[in-house]
Amino acid sequence: MVYNSLTSTLNTLGALISPKSDVKLQHLSGPVGIGRLYFLFFQSDHGWQLVLWLSVVLNVNLAILNMLPIPVLDGGHILFGLIESVRRKPLNIRVLEYVQGACTLLIIGVIVYITFFDVQDIPFVKHALDKYVPQSAETKDRDLP
Repeated sequence: MVYNSLTSTLNTLGALISPKSDVKLQHLSGPVGIGRLYFLFFQSDHGWQLVLWLSVVLNVNLAILNMLPIPVLDGGHILFGLIESVRRKPLNIRVLEYVQGACTLLIIGVIVYITFFDVQDIPFVKHALDKYVPQSAETKDRDLP
């Protein structure tokens, strides 16, 4: 189960980076989408098994993502440690502050972006959007039988 989660996570990361892939950032799920999955899994007959499976997948995903060489994450700290050991002197603290601040903002932005699409997938939000957001004439024509 862990091996399948590992290969699936690495394949998804590769698909996100590949320009030929149809997998985009908005196809991922964040906290809202994950919570929705847990809710749906608990309603099924084999809910506990599915919840356990999803928990394993999430833990493996988080472990892999945490080891990416992105500042602020553990992989970034390892990268900075390697750079300092090769240079044999510490990195400039001001540069570290700016790089880590920028990466923190980038990670928060990605989380907000993913959460935006997660919220749109919630059924009552979809219903409200369909009801209250006017459709363009082009969209209305497509919806007609």
